[in-house]
Amino acid sequence: MKEEVAQIIDANLNRVREGLRVVEEVARFVLRNEKLTKEIKAQRHKLAALFKNQELIKFRDTKKDLGKYKDFDDSSYRNFRETVQRNLSRSQEGCRVLEEFSKLFSKELPPKVKEIRFNVYELEKTITQLISKATE
Repeated sequence: MKEEVAQIIDANLNRVREGLRVVEEVARFVLRNEKLTKEIKAQRHKLAALFKNQELIKFRDTKKDLGKYKDFDDSSYRNFRETVQRNLSRSQEGCRVLEEFSKLFSKELPPKVKEIRFNVYELEKTITQLISKATE
C-alpha cells in the first residue's frame, strides 16, 4: 500500500471511529438506550477489525498533516441532535472514503465498509427519531 493511501485510510478510519464514539456516548448517557449503544459500538469495532492488519499507524505523520491546525467545523453546536448529526455525517463520509480507497488494494474490504456505511445510515434514522422524541 502506498504511503499516501495508507495516510488517507488511517485518517478516515480515525474520523469514523471518533464520530461513532461521540454518537455512542449520546445513546449511552442522553438516550440511555443500551441496545443502540451496543449497536454503535459494534459498528465501530467492526470497522476497526477490518483494517487491523494494515499497519496503518506506521504511515501516520501528524506533524505534516495539513488539516491538523485547520478549524473545519463550526464548534458551536446548539443541541444533542446537531452534535449527533454532524458526527454521523462525518462517519458516513469517512466510510465512503475508506470504501473508495480500499479498492486500490483489496477486493474484500470495500463491500464490508459499504455495509458499515449503510448500517450507519440506519443508525442515523433510529437515533434521530429517538432524540426527537426525547426532546419533545
